[in-house]
Amino acid sequence: MAQELWQVAKPYGRPRLFETPEALWDAFIAYVEWSTNNPLTINDTRSQKKSNIKDEKTQYKQQMERPLTLSAFRLHASIKREWATFKKDYESKGEEYCQVLQAIEGTVRNQQVQNALVGNYKENLVARLNGISDSIKQEVSADVKTKASMSVTEAKAFLEELENKI
Repeated sequence: MAQELWQVAKPYGRPRLFETPEALWDAFIAYVEWSTNNPLTINDTRSQKKSNIKDEKTQYKQQMERPLTLSAFRLHASIKREWATFKKDYESKGEEYCQVLQAIEGTVRNQQVQNALVGNYKENLVARLNGISDSIKQEVSADVKTKASMSVTEAKAFLEELENKI
């Protein structure tokens, strides 16, 4: 029987201390194994044309790979602090912890992006979670003079002035 994450996480007590970088990595591997062994079940409905008169809807359950997330890893490993705070604390413990933290973040990001690329996950959500932006920032400034009423000769002079600026 598959367990939900909230059934595995312990919402009480002191945060688990990782005495070594290996203990932190082992906790992450345990989370990845749990995630792999507990896929998400999605209810899906599809229409199938049974006759010319009506469509018949069929419901079925589909299992899908559970996405890895840092927040789910925190719950699984009983880390009570936000990831940024936890990371900062453990980075100060030495280079070995930094390497493990980078490997954890890289593995999570890689799994999310790869699954978004093949259409398993929503691309915009993965982009937001990973701080990926696909926007172009454009700034347009112009010094335009406007007049409420102009004569024809003033309008021609104004247009010539604008053309010379361009």
